[in-house]
Amino acid sequence: MSIISKLFGKSPFEPLYQHMLKVKECVDLVRPLMDALLKKDEKKMKEIAERVFKAEHEADLVKKDIRNHLPKSLFLPVARGDLLRFLKEQDNIADSAEDLAVLLILRKTIVPEELKDEIKDFVDKVIETYEMAMTVSSEIKILAETSFGGVEAHKVMELIEQLKVREWEADKAQMEAAKKMFAIEKKLDPVDVMMWMNIFKELGTLANHAENAGDRMRMMLHNS
Repeated sequence: MSIISKLFGKSPFEPLYQHMLKVKECVDLVRPLMDALLKKDEKKMKEIAERVFKAEHEADLVKKDIRNHLPKSLFLPVARGDLLRFLKEQDNIADSAEDLAVLLILRKTIVPEELKDEIKDFVDKVIETYEMAMTVSSEIKILAETSFGGVEAHKVMELIEQLKVREWEADKAQMEAAKKMFAIEKKLDPVDVMMWMNIFKELGTLANHAENAGDRMRMMLHNS
């Protein structure tokens, strides 16, 4: 019997929380990974990327275990489909961290000095978005105890609104970084421009999935 199946007992919400912790291991490596890129430390980048791959794989195993051991007959305070959709979005966050790591080690990419401040700000805003999503996700066990209602539900809805603001700020930071890059694009190799657009896209996707996880939580609250 798997560790996760043992955790289920009366409820799947503890395993969902454990999955969140595995996703956190992935995202906690994003800033060190980007810092290594900005410092042109390829060895460090590869070391961190390997840790991202390992953490993402472990998160994926937890996700599959939850899906395999979620009883259809189990009475839940939320719809089974809503719970699984929340799990998928939470897992997509880890996937985005992995996709970013793959992209960064595929090719040596030039880091323009003029772009560093915008990159750092964008990364900060993405991480802030994720951290707010993690705050929302971490409430799931308490929500389960209150049948996704009452004061706790109201508190989580307010956190979800804050999450949307964080994602909007990440979008703005992404736009600023892209604008700055295009302002200096004549100095850059066209392939470097393409690579940076893809890097920005992956970072933005991570923030989007964080917001989506919040939206899935909102759906569970509305439908409970």
